[in-house]
Amino acid sequence: MALQGSRELRARLRALKLAFKPIGRAWGDETVIQARSRVPVRTGRLRKSLRVRNNTQRKTTVAAHYTAYFVDKGPKPHTIKAKRARSLVFPIGGRTIFSRAVHHRGYRARPFRDAAAREALRRTPAAQKVVEQWNRAA
Repeated sequence: MALQGSRELRARLRALKLAFKPIGRAWGDETVIQARSRVPVRTGRLRKSLRVRNNTQRKTTVAAHYTAYFVDKGPKPHTIKAKRARSLVFPIGGRTIFSRAVHHRGYRARPFRDAAAREALRRTPAAQKVVEQWNRAA
């Protein structure tokens, strides 16, 4: 005895495998929009660097300048020592300062990544896209 509707069922299950790519792209695009509105701005470089790096059947990657992690988590207080030279050289107020080490005081975290991703997920209608893929396949 043959199963009736097996061809349609296989087509629908195959369509569900392909459902994440458009959902992931929409989620990633919305995450970028939400993150840009939440990120603190001093120069604008971090805000401009937010983008969707890639989108596959399994994942979507939202990328930004490497400083996004430090802004999001907040760096701990630490000491910066000269590695390749005898001293660190930097200008302050028109004067050149030479120092073997400086103490970075750190700063508080200003989290924006997790909140942006959660808000984007809330705003992206994933279930509706899965139902559309299911119905379109048969």
